Amino acid sequence: MIFAVSFCLASANAVSVAFQIMQHEDSKADVRAACYQMESGFFDFFFDKGIIISNSPVVVTDDASEQEVVFNQSMMEASQGGVKYFIELVCEYDVSNSTNPEATLLENIKQVTWKVIDLKTDKVLGSGKKVPPAAKKYKNADRGVNDFSFGIAVDIYNIIRR
Repeated sequence: MIFAVSFCLASANAVSVAFQIMQHEDSKADVRAACYQMESGFFDFFFDKGIIISNSPVVVTDDASEQEVVFNQSMMEASQGGVKYFIELVCEYDVSNSTNPEATLLENIKQVTWKVIDLKTDKVLGSGKKVPPAAKKYKNADRGVNDFSFGIAVDIYNIIRR
């Protein structure tokens, strides 16, 4: 009986992930709705995969040194919380030619880059970059951003599963 209980407890060890989204643009800008939508998409994706997920609030900055400080602080908090993997996400926007810069539109997103870090070893397990597809193929703007964030989550999940 003791062996069975010990085995169950050992196999119930769930994977935990924390992430931080950095909105890369003028620090006077507000957090864009697309960042919140991507954040929600990551929660949904990883929760559905049975992964315990948490995050730090989205931060807006255009300063690389501030970005590094924020990522390091979030990573330290995740490590203290017993999280296994930390994901740094940088969302870059280009709304210079946008007809609706405040909207949740794929065409406002320039690219998203990410890095997956094993907090136990501080080793970068993988990284990637994704540029949004042509927004014209989506009749629903929200659907486009959701599909884009889902694609990023799949790429990150594949790194974690290795």
